[in-house]
Amino acid sequence: MHHLKIDLGNCVRVYSKNAACDLCAQSCPENAIFFNENILKVEDSCIDCGGCIGICPTEAISLPDFNTLDFIFAFLENEESLLSCKKNLPCLATLGVEHLVSLALLGRELILDIGHCSSCEIKDPLFDVITHNIDEANRFLEALENGKKIKAEEIACEQEPHEESVPERRAFLQRLSLKGALRSKAEFERAVEEIDKRGLLTTTDTANIRKKEVPNRRKLLFMALRRIDKPERYRRFEAEELSFISQKRIDEKCDNCSICYRVCPTGALHSDQRGTKILFDTLSCVKCRLCHDVCEPNAIDLEEISTKSFFEPKVTELKKFNLVRCDECANYFTYLGGETICPRCKIEEEEAKSLWGIQ
Repeated sequence: MHHLKIDLGNCVRVYSKNAACDLCAQSCPENAIFFNENILKVEDSCIDCGGCIGICPTEAISLPDFNTLDFIFAFLENEESLLSCKKNLPCLATLGVEHLVSLALLGRELILDIGHCSSCEIKDPLFDVITHNIDEANRFLEALENGKKIKAEEIACEQEPHEESVPERRAFLQRLSLKGALRSKAEFERAVEEIDKRGLLTTTDTANIRKKEVPNRRKLLFMALRRIDKPERYRRFEAEELSFISQKRIDEKCDNCSICYRVCPTGALHSDQRGTKILFDTLSCVKCRLCHDVCEPNAIDLEEISTKSFFEPKVTELKKFNLVRCDECANYFTYLGGETICPRCKIEEEEAKSLWGIQ
């Protein structure tokens, strides 16, 4: 029986019937993850490898005996450098790109032991996920110009002896002193608060952002980026080059239906109080693509993104609308040209004409 914990409130599939995210299912080596009417389900063939944890953009999946954030604090507190499935992780795929970047920036050295991957029973598809994560993390680190690089080495670390009733990953976490853990968490929370003040979590309502749950991995990345200097030159990435963040544009097909920013799980897309603008906070975007899935006119596209967004963050105005009063009902609506009659009144007028046979 599997032990995965699913937080459906964070899973983007429950936000809309049109949501298409299936990264967890694609990464599952046992094909144990599926969706039933957009509700994530896990079969008992799941082996708790954790690959789905690292790839989920909104941290909707977890293991009860492995908390990613606690593990990272423990890893840094103990000045560890080696990540291995035989030492401290269920699988190297348990950590996503942002986790790896943060560990590299906050620690002295980061080495991933891939020595067991070639003979691993679940290497397909997880080894591809692992190598992709390392490559992407290193491309991003290179763009930051701070000299950090993640190493992948075939060390084939042997599993340390332990009592059979205690998994090795639990034993590792138990080595962390409580005082050190509390100190690390306190620093993390202080960093997040300072970041809020500097505007790195900028929206019209910070409380709404928190309610929509910016993932811990993104907050951890914020903390790590605060500790390094700005690169001399900012690097631009193609729209699909980074898997964990995006820049967007909205074209003229947008009719201001508001669905995109209403379903955005982190509040990256949002609006002003009157609904006259669609705004975008790049650093809160986790690239779940839910806004693209729900946009009926397909008005949302991805753009290339610069590392400038990480060091000089700002909220971008993607679209601005003109609101006018409807001549029929006097309610405000988004005016796109033509008669000043809102869509609802137009529909009612057409239905009335059809009922009475008026052309």
